[in-house]
Amino acid sequence: MNEELTIRFAVREDAPALLRLTQGLAASMGREGAVAATPADIVRGMFDEGAGEALVAEHPEDGVVGCAIFCRAFSVWTGACGVYLEDLFMDEAYRGAGAGRALMARLAALCEERGYRRLSWHCRDTNEAGLAFYERLDAERVDALVLHRLEGERLAALAAQAPAAGRAEGAR
Repeated sequence: MNEELTIRFAVREDAPALLRLTQGLAASMGREGAVAATPADIVRGMFDEGAGEALVAEHPEDGVVGCAIFCRAFSVWTGACGVYLEDLFMDEAYRGAGAGRALMARLAALCEERGYRRLSWHCRDTNEAGLAFYERLDAERVDALVLHRLEGERLAALAAQAPAAGRAEGAR
């Protein structure tokens, strides 16, 4: 790893850098306009509400050059919590020098420190460099799982079908 980089937890002031890196990730997937968040959204969700956390790779001159954004997840299968990695991204100039591995190793160590049993993430099947990177980490590839998502109008449509809070459909 580039010896000048420091891996640390993100703080509120890192919100613009986290957004910039997330926009870079979206651009690398051909989804430049897909990121709707603002720095204020990141501060509210991550730091005020505690919905997620981030590790950042910081260079003394260039500032934050990479991040791993993650949240806690619970598995009934293992009976324990784990970490779900939402986004991992490095500025291009810092790729291939070990910073991504350092972020992942720190996440693995965090799992161990917190008594978590699993570190999980998704990677696009078209992201050959990412898939190769995760293979080098000796990560198990779980092809049998298919990501599903509801958002926007589809999420609202399903939510409109929900029974009243505290009462299941068909309950007497």
